[in-house]
Amino acid sequence: MREGDRWIAEWNARPFFRWPGFRVVEARDGQARVELLVEEHHRGGGGTRAVNGGIVAYLFDGLLGAAVFSSRDDITGQVTVSLNITYLRMLEAERQVVGTARVISGGRNLVFAQGEVMDEQGNVCATCSGIYRIFTDQPR
Repeated sequence: MREGDRWIAEWNARPFFRWPGFRVVEARDGQARVELLVEEHHRGGGGTRAVNGGIVAYLFDGLLGAAVFSSRDDITGQVTVSLNITYLRMLEAERQVVGTARVISGGRNLVFAQGEVMDEQGNVCATCSGIYRIFTDQPR
């Protein structure tokens, strides 16, 4: 599989991750872990101090995408086809949110992944399944 540290640093430098404050901390062999240091602008879910659901959806897109990208060496690009998110409870975190994801199946063009986002106590607050269209350096 991919050399993790180099491409993780590249992904963390991208505006997609920098702007909301996400950080890929691990991604290899089709599994990924992303952290978010919660700031005031992340809050607002349901009129509470919970992390906004839109931020959670944004995190899932990057999280599952990192798992997919780490699953094969020949992936040169990818786009999200579908994300299905289930919010189980309000994500009330004082400081940090953690997301984990893994690839569950893949074919030539589509890869399927699942993930979850947890609060600081380790409670699963949301789950997600996603489908990604991948592009390879092989002729299409």
